[in-house]
Amino acid sequence: MALVSVVMPIYNAEQYLSQAIDSVLNQTLKDFELILVDDGSTDKSSEMCDAYAEKDSRIQVIHQSNGGICAARNCGLEMVKSEYVAFIDNDDVYLPDLLEENYNLAKKYNADILKYGYQYIKYKKFSPACLCSSEKLAEKNLLIVQKQGLREKYRQINDDDLLVYVWDGLFKTSVIKEHQIKFDTAFKHGHEDRVFCMQLYQHINCIIINPKVYYTHIEYKSSASMIFSVNRINDTERLLSYERQLFDELRLDDLYSSYWQERVMIYVILICKIVRSPEAQLPFSEVFSVLRGLRGKYYVKALVGSLENVNYKVRLKNKMYAFFFEHNYIKILTAILLVDRKAKYVLNLLKE
Repeated sequence: MALVSVVMPIYNAEQYLSQAIDSVLNQTLKDFELILVDDGSTDKSSEMCDAYAEKDSRIQVIHQSNGGICAARNCGLEMVKSEYVAFIDNDDVYLPDLLEENYNLAKKYNADILKYGYQYIKYKKFSPACLCSSEKLAEKNLLIVQKQGLREKYRQINDDDLLVYVWDGLFKTSVIKEHQIKFDTAFKHGHEDRVFCMQLYQHINCIIINPKVYYTHIEYKSSASMIFSVNRINDTERLLSYERQLFDELRLDDLYSSYWQERVMIYVILICKIVRSPEAQLPFSEVFSVLRGLRGKYYVKALVGSLENVNYKVRLKNKMYAFFFEHNYIKILTAILLVDRKAKYVLNLLKE
């Protein structure tokens, strides 16, 4: 049995696929399995997967009808037999010592989740220079949280965006299978990683945060995360409901009196960002309905203090959005968002 299973969902990635697969095959840790899930690709990705599998017995290939990234990852998870599982997107790159150093750490501390650092490249072509590992691993810089501290450390871990992705970590397979953790296929436009991490967090005994960089996330203009969809509004609301479940499970309201209020406002600001995008094209009535529904469903639970000390990590404009939402000036907020959307549309035209 391999030490680590790597799951790679693949869809029409022929332009980038080789660099992603090669970065896994070139790991300093050799005892792994690579599970390639071809999610109904219509380009040459399918043939490329089969060609790699013929040359390397560590590679398994699964071909399935297109079902989206969640369905592809779930299919890969069903095939995992290793002690730990890791993920990689089909257009990203592993640094050479990712699996070896992080598996050894996870094993040493019996971690259920281990998160490592990543570098982010936007709109750039891949360069071999990206494969250079950073400084030597210094274990003194690790954050190791055992079961008794998981509840207290949740806010720090969450605010540091360490539960946002799955490609930046190793996950203990036995915990995933015991609690039947899967990717929610209802998510089509993001947030599925965060939900997976939040569900898993409720059942773990140890998490390690390793700040050293091991992963290169490359965001091309054709990347799925760059494609706009107004359905992201529904996905964001669904994510909020998952986080509410986690708050209840960990009894976080008892620990952080105003944290849920802050989280609600973060999601509201995120939805405001979606609806003011020039691509959204939602009429006044629909934007108003979305915001009013959010306030009615979630904001009552958030009334546990003042918003004055809430740090939105964002610009003054977003604090203005929060103010109007808090004081129930939903019509004014809707109008402001639509004016902002029009202004952004005009600016984009001027840039062309």
